[in-house]
Amino acid sequence: MFRRRTPLTRLRQIRSVIWPERGFRRLFAYLFQRVVRLPGTSGSIAIGVASGVAASFLPFIGLHFLIAALLALLLRGNVLASAIGTFFGNPWTFLFIWVSDYRLGLWLLQQSGHGDQFVALNLQQLAEVMTVFMHFFTFSGGVDWQQVAGPFEQVFLPMTIGGTVLAILSWVVAFVLCYYSFEWWRAHRAKRLANASKLVKSRKKTGQ
Repeated sequence: MFRRRTPLTRLRQIRSVIWPERGFRRLFAYLFQRVVRLPGTSGSIAIGVASGVAASFLPFIGLHFLIAALLALLLRGNVLASAIGTFFGNPWTFLFIWVSDYRLGLWLLQQSGHGDQFVALNLQQLAEVMTVFMHFFTFSGGVDWQQVAGPFEQVFLPMTIGGTVLAILSWVVAFVLCYYSFEWWRAHRAKRLANASKLVKSRKKTGQ
């Protein structure tokens, strides 16, 4: 019933992941409408979205939905909103997130006097290691622990430290932005409905 009349080719499926057919503007507008219509207070929904955004900064590829849901439950936020918030982590942002996590974590380790044994990887090397981690956490590609153990301390430890710091900061920023955006939208919607109700009543009186 809900299938396409013409199935997408493999190339178009890959393209739709990288670049939505209707563009990012309509995608973000659609996600915003879905979020603000969720049941719950602006605070609970903002907590959920912020939890999803924060989870996207952690290097646990394939576990972001679960982490976001657990964080939302812990903070009494909306779980569905947390799932939508994880869309912050996507093919366009993951590379930026990984580099930011790694460089910040490496810098923090060096500042604490424990980063001398770490060798700074370039962008290509970091992407290759993260691909291995992605296959490991998603149980795909036949990657076992022995293949992950080597770069685990070199890459995963700095990324976990840096990602945790950025996750906390992004949670705060996302919560503030979402909360006041939702409050503004709901107030605007209530005002619009009230004006529409007054217009209907005035028309009824005129008709009488």
